[in-house]
Amino acid sequence: MTGTEQKAPAHSRPVVELFTGAATALWATTYSVDLALFNEFLLPRLGEPPLNVVVLADHRRLATALDRLDAGTVDTVAAVNRRWLLRGVRPGGQRFHPKTYLAVTRTRATLLVGSGNLSVDGLSAGREVFTTFHSGTPAGDAAIGAWRGWIRRVAGLVGDMQLADRFHDLEARLPAVTVTATTEIPLLHNLDQSIAAQFVDRVTGQATSAGIDELILTAPYYDRDAAAVGQLLASLRPRRVRVLLTSTTKVDGSRLAARLTASGAAVEVAYYAPDQFVHAKLVGAITGGRGWLLSGSANLSRAGLLHTANDHGNVEMAVLTSLAADEVRARFTPPDTTIEPADLTRLGALSFRVDPESTLPSVRLVSATVAADGTVEVTSEPIPQPGWQLDDLVSPRALVPQPSGSAVTVGPVSGRLVRLVDADGCPLSNRVVVDDVAALAAALTAPTARSRSDRPAELADIDVDSPLVRALVQLNRTFVMEVTERTSAASDTAAAGTEDGQGDDDLWARLERERLARDPRAARYRAGWDGTGLGGSAQVLELLDLLRSRAPGEPAPTDLGRKLLARLLDQATEADSREKGSTRRRWQLAARVRIRARNLLRRWAAAQTDPRLAWIDPLVPADNFAVITAILANLRLHQAEEISPVELTADDLDDLWSRWLTGFVGTGAGDGWLHQLDQDTYRAARQRQPDDLPETVAALCWLLIRPGQHARKRIVAAQPAIVAAVNHDLIGPTNHTARYLSRVVGRRVTRAQVEQDILHAATFVDDALWCNRTADDLALGGLRLKAPPGGAADIQVRLDVRGVDDPLLDPRVPRLVVAVRHYRRCQGVAVFAADADWRLSLYPGETIAFLPGQGRRTIESAGPVTKGDLDQLAVSVGVLADLFPPTDAAES
Repeated sequence: MTGTEQKAPAHSRPVVELFTGAATALWATTYSVDLALFNEFLLPRLGEPPLNVVVLADHRRLATALDRLDAGTVDTVAAVNRRWLLRGVRPGGQRFHPKTYLAVTRTRATLLVGSGNLSVDGLSAGREVFTTFHSGTPAGDAAIGAWRGWIRRVAGLVGDMQLADRFHDLEARLPAVTVTATTEIPLLHNLDQSIAAQFVDRVTGQATSAGIDELILTAPYYDRDAAAVGQLLASLRPRRVRVLLTSTTKVDGSRLAARLTASGAAVEVAYYAPDQFVHAKLVGAITGGRGWLLSGSANLSRAGLLHTANDHGNVEMAVLTSLAADEVRARFTPPDTTIEPADLTRLGALSFRVDPESTLPSVRLVSATVAADGTVEVTSEPIPQPGWQLDDLVSPRALVPQPSGSAVTVGPVSGRLVRLVDADGCPLSNRVVVDDVAALAAALTAPTARSRSDRPAELADIDVDSPLVRALVQLNRTFVMEVTERTSAASDTAAAGTEDGQGDDDLWARLERERLARDPRAARYRAGWDGTGLGGSAQVLELLDLLRSRAPGEPAPTDLGRKLLARLLDQATEADSREKGSTRRRWQLAARVRIRARNLLRRWAAAQTDPRLAWIDPLVPADNFAVITAILANLRLHQAEEISPVELTADDLDDLWSRWLTGFVGTGAGDGWLHQLDQDTYRAARQRQPDDLPETVAALCWLLIRPGQHARKRIVAAQPAIVAAVNHDLIGPTNHTARYLSRVVGRRVTRAQVEQDILHAATFVDDALWCNRTADDLALGGLRLKAPPGGAADIQVRLDVRGVDDPLLDPRVPRLVVAVRHYRRCQGVAVFAADADWRLSLYPGETIAFLPGQGRRTIESAGPVTKGDLDQLAVSVGVLADLFPPTDAAES
């Protein structure tokens, strides 16, 4: 029986609803799992890869099930940890008890939450309760979003990299879900708060303060003294209580009767007929014509209802549904079953019986992974000790401890079910199924040719025959331009207000590191530049060929040198000769490609300061900057010469170059990638620099500040980055630079002119333009540069500012001070309010002096302030108050 999103009762068919050939993912959480059923019947119903199949089961129950297998039945696990992933979850000393099933197809996701385990009885015997949710409905989206947040935290508790990797894949397959702030989340879990507390809060928040009319209960298991029932009775104060039982219900009947009688409520006891085991767990609350139904995995026990998972409780998942009163009552009657009233005294025949559980070995075998050579690496708690061996039901293999704390077998292991044994062959640990990482990865992908999954999102649906698009796709395949975490829209709605656990952050960081380390593009960075410069790099030449749309088999241009600009000029000359006597045509701009390509390159530029890029190679941004420099130089020449289609305009290319240059070298405020490096890495980055990079950087920088209309505005905008590039020795004009620029602008440009114009831009002063631009950038009311105040020998410039009420708490002030220092190339700065009476003065190595207003005392920073202190505040969007004693900062 099932309650489906507040509709009338309907029969649930979990096997039919979940295990279909259209599924691309199936995730299940269960207390126990029937491996033969899953491998031989359910898995074949799911079809062929791509498939992301994961089952999480209770660690103790799984260990017991695997321990029962022998050499004759080991084929039961043939597909385990090859085609699908099986993991045991051990939540402290209690049980991993949730029963949830998520199936994902290409069009929707279906989530079942209920009481049935992954077994024949649990999925098809008919005495279970499941609630079905579908994506695309308000309740379905809310439930799937909450489940996604919960399962992420469960994965964090397990701390397993294979599981984390498949969770990231699942996120990419999940459809987007939409949840509003007013949507009521139907799922309850007990990672943070007990199920009972949440149920009581929801019911009492919507019922009268005098209690509820009716409480209905059924479950196969209670705690020994019915404490969970007692807590519900005390919290909800029902006027009538109805308890539904079977003769196999496990509870101390006399204690339950005492709890019911002491509540003061009218008590009704009834038994199911026929008298057979009912595994459903239900709690119903009714007031007037409305009611609430709690269903799911939690029994009427302390561990199920009263405790959180980290406080002596199981891990549980429940559904809370608001229904009409009659619908709540109807949910308590299984199909083909009636309810027969009984006397309260009949409860005395019920007893609390504890099923014996197997004792777990003292050593926990966490994982076993097979390598390409057939050896198996194992991790355990505690770590493997000398003399331990790995037994695969065939023969033990000696283990060699590794520095990481794991151990590797001496020689290959043929068996798939393994455990640790001592030197005499006596078992030390539980059994696990060996992970075949390559097979698991293959199961996630379709056996087809490369799809568009390697395209950036901006270009995923563009089919135009554009050299620029082809080049950017190839660039994405060859270089790592950004580190992205795959998330679904469910991320924003996970658990609807319940924060993801902080303890699993390290797991996701480790996952991202390992994924990046396995990225085949990482080898490109380790190889360095395969030539004397950008013009000699095979990867760059491939990109240049794509950009110029060379026909297949077309001979490469004559090699007059390996410098990039020389190659580009060769190509332009070659294009001239081919088109001699023909009429050139201007390529019509494709607006769609232009916007997408521009947005993509902007996004990549902003990603270069992401510290996670160093997980691939510490010098990734240096190589990325070099290759983008080559591409933009090529595009700029093509755009000017009209020798191939270039959707980006000259202004687009200038904007993109400015963003990439600024992100790499910064603005003098410690905000570029180069400023993040320690001395050794900085030195390595400089040595990694291709020989022809400075001449190409010089060319693109000259185009930013070239003489002509609006030159003064362009110079002021580009000046900070150009000064920083000069300081990093990244600008070095050559004769190739001059020849290249002459072709781009259509007139003769000399090397001396390039040098002079760049020097002029670096030293250019136009106070009015700088003030206007900086005021706009920082959203200030106005700026004005003035002569330094008299009597202040250390102050070289005074800046009057409008629109700042409290300079100690305004994050724009550190940025303003750093900017004016860089612009005027000075150290001492005084900032005065033009629309108030505060003022402050700063000089590196001295304290900051701040006067809040006339007639008030001057406040000084807690200590001398360095240039680096201010740079750090500017980059981190900090405030000057951080440098002052708390009491003084408060006085301002």
